[in-house]
Amino acid sequence: MSDYFEQLKNELETIKQLGSRSGANGFFGQEALRFYSIAGTLLESFSCDKDAGVDERFITHILSRSILENYFWIIYLFDDPAQTANRYAGLVDAFKLDYHKLLNEPLLPHKDKLEPSDPSWSSLNRAMDVNSMLAQVKNDYGDRLSYLYFIYRITSFYTHGKSLDTIFQEVFGKQVNFPVLDIGYAIKLIANQYMVTLEQLRSTGEI
Repeated sequence: MSDYFEQLKNELETIKQLGSRSGANGFFGQEALRFYSIAGTLLESFSCDKDAGVDERFITHILSRSILENYFWIIYLFDDPAQTANRYAGLVDAFKLDYHKLLNEPLLPHKDKLEPSDPSWSSLNRAMDVNSMLAQVKNDYGDRLSYLYFIYRITSFYTHGKSLDTIFQEVFGKQVNFPVLDIGYAIKLIANQYMVTLEQLRSTGEI
């Protein structure tokens, strides 16, 4: 596979310009920069293939979940250009709802130092879950992307600390294997998709 991550590096100035905009394009630009920073650190500092040790996986798989979630959002937002604005508005509404819930936490300190929420936000819709998003989008070959959901689920086990050996010992009574992801390959796939999105925006004259 071509080194799409290096290709993305060559687009950083364009991506930074996108990140200064509003709307879905600005979200994509800022997320692509965040991805480049996190993924670059992983590639430089850790083993990111299937031979990664458990201590490395505790870091690489957890950080990968962070970049995977917005990767799925980017695919969803730009899968159908006619729906991009509406889908991004749904993402913004979901943020408003989550933020409103945060400010209504009774034990949240220093609320007076945070931006207030609008009471009407409580009636907004929740964000679409990852599985539902993937079920609606297709790859370049016209295939649904639901099969990617298992990657997200595996990284969730690592993120929430449920991949520790003591739990497996308790459940199965022995040491067992748990999936190890090829994070380096996943990074290339994400970089490739972001290059595709950039070319899509170029073809429509948006950059």
